[in-house]
Amino acid sequence: MPRAGRLFAALALGWWFATATLTAAEATARTARYAAEIERLATAPAPPPGGVLLIGSSIFRKWTTCAADLAPLPVTNRAFGGSQTPEQLFFFDRLVPSSRAGVVVWYCGSNDVNAKRTPADVLANTREWLDLTRAALPGVRVVLISVIRAPQKRADGKLAPVDEINRGLLALGETDDVDYLDVNPALEDAAGEPVADCYVADQLHLTPEGYRRLVVALRPVLEKLRPVPSA
Repeated sequence: MPRAGRLFAALALGWWFATATLTAAEATARTARYAAEIERLATAPAPPPGGVLLIGSSIFRKWTTCAADLAPLPVTNRAFGGSQTPEQLFFFDRLVPSSRAGVVVWYCGSNDVNAKRTPADVLANTREWLDLTRAALPGVRVVLISVIRAPQKRADGKLAPVDEINRGLLALGETDDVDYLDVNPALEDAAGEPVADCYVADQLHLTPEGYRRLVVALRPVLEKLRPVPSA
């Protein structure tokens, strides 16, 4: 069997044991979809230890200017695709331990909501991911970013599960090594409505203005957890 075939088969088998509710066909499709992207991320040169790792789904993956936006903080972005929390668990060993990060910033759950995964499942997966991260990176600090209350979620009637997930993330942030950051106020107006300039045409992903606002909310948290060395 070609190397790529063996890789896809191994991924599918691992996924099947991790998520027995999926059929074999679903497992193959959902792991193979990300194989090339994970390989690229996992084989990139390892960043210096103690930096900031961004991990999660496409809100982070599409943040191509994150390193410049958050400079001089040392940022590595290993977010991928339209991933859900099970994919983050499945590919954890390939992405998180080798980052050697001192701070890990998590954004995931939005795609779970679109896939009708329950808030309870999302939060259970997030807790499992936190336990894996603590074991892989002793002394790490984690920042859990709220699921964004994007116009797409509002139009689809999915704010209730988004809000339930965010309440659960807030509770997870009450431990000493985890912080919760609600970025929604930065993306909303005074009436709590989404700022149109923050979203691209799909009404889900962020424009440069959306990312600018995300930086304003996130930078102080990161600089507190990972102080920038004096010049």
